[in-house]
Amino acid sequence: MAEIITKKDRFDYIDFAKAIGMLTIMWGHIAIGKSVAFVYTFHIPLFFFLSGMVFVKDKYKDFGSFVKRRIQSLIIPYFIYSFITWAIWAVFSYATHANVESYWMPLLQTFIAQGSEGYLVHNVPLWFVTCLFVIELAYYWFAKLPDVWNVILCIALAVAGYVLVNYCTFFDFTALPWSIEVAMMALIFYAMGNLFVKYIGHHTFKDFVLKRQTISVVTVIALFVITYWAGQINGQVSMGHANVHNPFLFYPISYVGLFAMLGFCMLLSCWLKETKIGGGIKWFGKNSFIAMSIHNPIKGFVIVALSAFFKMEKMTIMRGTWTAILALLITLVVTVSIMIIIVWLKRMWANQKKVKKI
Repeated sequence: MAEIITKKDRFDYIDFAKAIGMLTIMWGHIAIGKSVAFVYTFHIPLFFFLSGMVFVKDKYKDFGSFVKRRIQSLIIPYFIYSFITWAIWAVFSYATHANVESYWMPLLQTFIAQGSEGYLVHNVPLWFVTCLFVIELAYYWFAKLPDVWNVILCIALAVAGYVLVNYCTFFDFTALPWSIEVAMMALIFYAMGNLFVKYIGHHTFKDFVLKRQTISVVTVIALFVITYWAGQINGQVSMGHANVHNPFLFYPISYVGLFAMLGFCMLLSCWLKETKIGGGIKWFGKNSFIAMSIHNPIKGFVIVALSAFFKMEKMTIMRGTWTAILALLITLVVTVSIMIIIVWLKRMWANQKKVKKI
């Protein structure tokens, strides 16, 4: 039986998972090494899974209202962040005499919204937004199917997406607009997140983990070890590039890693529930969309600054453990600082709209 969730319910471990997951994404964009292959194994699947966990079709009276809401929450912010970061990138590139083939092409590529190499050079992670939009539009209809057929269709699309990307030579399917090929391969993560809540539920998962904390800690550690080991075998994947290497390794490993992360975040949200650190992590998780949208350009500036300060090549900064950690910390501080301003501006805008309505 599906778990009944009210609109007021908000589960801390999901916000914790978004926050920690975003940190792994930031690390993956900064560092170079074995740890990157580890986080790439599960961090993007985790976010698709989390998005599926909070999908409730019954909140929308029809498909039109659902599309309108997703355009407001995903597509409009996507274009705003893309245009702003493009402008900053163009000015910075011009000022530093960077070797840029075209200043205008990345702006035009905003409408293509591809995560493959060569697209969205001003802010590559934004590919996730339009890809998620495509997934959610498809899953709105998939959710109407019997669950068995829902899963079968998602698996079939994942297989089709993998085959088209890796074995079809008549067309480059990694150039499909809005990362449609990735959406095909990632729908199964979204579906399983939604079905996980439907058949197991937040409360059942919470009770299971928190009532067996010692076992849960050992299990989480074991799952992370398995994920790390298997990730080294499969190599560094990239869902943005539709490159998962061996799918028979990638998909099982991704689920092992994301469930390890969910268990870890469930424990962490319990241990830090009444602390300021816990409140900060929750806030970061709630606003992880902003972090995703702005951290990569910030990372670029930080790497350039550290390279000049230490008189090192940028790749050397990214390969070094301590220099990469320093870059992550600085990027995180700057990102959070800008997030605070953006959240404040959004709150002021919302308050003004309320006043006008009155």
